[in-house]
Amino acid sequence: MAFKIRRVGHLVLRVKDVARSERFFADVLGFPVVGRNERGMVFFSTDLKDNHHMLALMQAKEGVATPTRDHVGMQHVSFELGSFAELQDAYKVFKEKGVEIHYTVYHGVTKSIYFFDPDGNELEVYCNVPAEEYKKSVPNPYSRYGAIEEELEGRVPQKAGTVAP
Repeated sequence: MAFKIRRVGHLVLRVKDVARSERFFADVLGFPVVGRNERGMVFFSTDLKDNHHMLALMQAKEGVATPTRDHVGMQHVSFELGSFAELQDAYKVFKEKGVEIHYTVYHGVTKSIYFFDPDGNELEVYCNVPAEEYKKSVPNPYSRYGAIEEELEGRVPQKAGTVAP
């Protein structure tokens, strides 16, 4: 093949209320606004050096339906965090700001929080679990191995074989 895709470049979401969604992505997830355009779109990036924008919001047409949990199409978008401590911080912020959390899970390769934006789009934040760690505890690193709320709340330490830095 003559070409190779390097990475996912960005996501554009149609939303019912751009201002409400801008507040969610900026205030809850900490995405810096890096630009706007004449069509009312808002652009976000956490790293302008390597990505001019990671996310953009655009106004949906009046009266359109929001996604259902069983719709055909994109199931969720995920955002990588740098550590388990950051995942714990995200969980705390989500709880404080009333974000609807769908579930938390240890996948093997990641520890994840799945949640919804104001329009019902499912999102995920996660931290990676090193291969040398998850290989101690799971046969398939791409599965689900239980909820992690107690770890996220700090009520129990991370379980052996699942420790994310």
